[in-house]
Amino acid sequence: MTQFIDTFNLIVNIYTYHEELEGKTDLLLISDGTEQHVMYVSNVEKLTGVLICPYCHDYVTILSDTNKRANEYFNTHVKKCKSSNHEPSIRLHDVPMPICPAILNHPTVEYLMANGLMDQFKVQRGFITYDFETLSDQVMKNITDQTTLLSQLSKLSIASTEVYPLGRQQSCYPNRDKSYELVKRCYTLFDELSQNYQEQLDRYELPSKSSFVHLWLAQTFESGEEIYQCMKYDDENIPFDKCIKVLGWNSSRFDIALLWDAFDCELWTMGVPTGSLNNSKSITVTHKKSHMKLQFIDAENLFGSMTLKACVKDYGDKSEHKDVFPYELINSKNWNEVLMKTEPFEYEDFKSQLKGGYSITKDEYDQYLIDFKRFSNRLDYLKYYNINDTEIMVKPLMNLTDTFEQFNIDVLHYISIASCAYATKHYSTYFPSKFNLESDILVESDINKSPICSKLDLHAKQTYYEDFDINSDYSNPNPNAKPFELTVGYWKSKCYHYKQQDYNAGRETEKNVTTDDYDYYKNLFSTSVCSICNAKFTYDNPPSLDRQDNELPHTKDNCLPACVSFNIAHANRDPKITSLHIKMRQYAIKHNLPMTISDERIYKLLRECITGGLAAVFHRENIAGKTHINELTYDEQSNK
Repeated sequence: MTQFIDTFNLIVNIYTYHEELEGKTDLLLISDGTEQHVMYVSNVEKLTGVLICPYCHDYVTILSDTNKRANEYFNTHVKKCKSSNHEPSIRLHDVPMPICPAILNHPTVEYLMANGLMDQFKVQRGFITYDFETLSDQVMKNITDQTTLLSQLSKLSIASTEVYPLGRQQSCYPNRDKSYELVKRCYTLFDELSQNYQEQLDRYELPSKSSFVHLWLAQTFESGEEIYQCMKYDDENIPFDKCIKVLGWNSSRFDIALLWDAFDCELWTMGVPTGSLNNSKSITVTHKKSHMKLQFIDAENLFGSMTLKACVKDYGDKSEHKDVFPYELINSKNWNEVLMKTEPFEYEDFKSQLKGGYSITKDEYDQYLIDFKRFSNRLDYLKYYNINDTEIMVKPLMNLTDTFEQFNIDVLHYISIASCAYATKHYSTYFPSKFNLESDILVESDINKSPICSKLDLHAKQTYYEDFDINSDYSNPNPNAKPFELTVGYWKSKCYHYKQQDYNAGRETEKNVTTDDYDYYKNLFSTSVCSICNAKFTYDNPPSLDRQDNELPHTKDNCLPACVSFNIAHANRDPKITSLHIKMRQYAIKHNLPMTISDERIYKLLRECITGGLAAVFHRENIAGKTHINELTYDEQSNK
């Protein structure tokens, strides 16, 4: 503190005195232009209203009496941060495992493939699109010298379009003819003024002070249940997540912020968001009674960075278009009066201060006048406009779904086109024929037709390998592999991890295998084979202990020797799914396909070399003679 005073020639007033100020010290500088004072801050949180993690100093949340979840998340983070050493934990498999998220991370596909029922698989075609319309109140408040708050938004209406495969009255899925039915809804501030509003709240057991957004969300849960019934398989054994996707355009940065208060309700619970509070990629809300889940994701992440208007033009129905509405004309003081008028908006009403001119062209305004003739007042047009923004999202999403369906990729299982492309890439390595991959090297059938190639060495030719088949045998043991010999260090490590595993699961550990059993298991591993695949143990195929009764700990009586890789695949899974995991690993080894890293040293070496940011996928088709590409030229004289 003394050094700080001498350096800056300041007067320091310590209002809360401590004999020793260890570590990081928080000071508050106060200046009137001529005199400067520095005060020691004993409690930064109370002064700023912001909670900062005292351990990592990175996790921050705003103190709030209403948003209790933010405080809960903060307390949970502090507990984890306190017990950690702030070094990233690395969880690697003991042995390399196959990478194919389209199968192994999709329970429905995993089950169907393991049971030979992939002919029944169909992608999700039921979902809900939504959109908010807001009131804009000009504030023009200077927050700082460099930041000015131009306007403040409040909720005016919310609309949604529900997509039912085959229609609401049918529940046969998969949907072979790809037909669907649309149900459109819109809730506005006017609903809160209606005489039967309380009756609507009572129907869903909502609190009396609930907003129209709470009412929409309660209705959406009910609709989600109906969509789920339309999509689920008739065979109850086929796993199908009771979760419906709710998609908004640019919702991760806009619409989700308007839903935060509605998520905080006694009837449902909100999961931990994926992403940040300012850019939530995915949020799942679960109804406490029905256990129905709604997963809110951003539809823009499935198409790439573009406007909704551009998306409809590129991927949707050419007859559909995005309508117009004078956002800046309506505010929290005049919304009732303005929207009840029967005449259309004037062209001057579309003048935008944010855009520095008119937000629409004359042609667009003429089209608006034609559309407005169908409505009795501006409120009805608002509902139409709001609903239309949700309806025009349906066709692009359906077209995107159809594009990936031919590869057995379920688009709505993912939250972005990047993750979808990643799944497609690895799926293609197991089913190359589905992607019509063509080798640059001639295959044998082409060689026989060519007099030139017939003189070449046939062994130098390469063909693509066959597709993965659950009924085929891909085991390919290495005849030169050295037989495994149990070492004291390896066995100590195994015993330690077995004890930790049982302790964390709440199982008794008194009768667990110990280091004293070393001689017994050294002899057992050298004379026996894997209890799952009957393979001998080698250094390429090390042993482990597989518990027969998963409710009991790792004891001699409850364990049999098993390959590490097969033991991981076995876990608590169904035998057929276990077989799928095992054969996919054998298939990956046979064809040198990508697999997970099991060596921590290699992981750290590769991790240091990784550069770049978020993955982005752009899918555009440039057609010669049709697609216009801007040409850039450089003028040396004007330097432009």
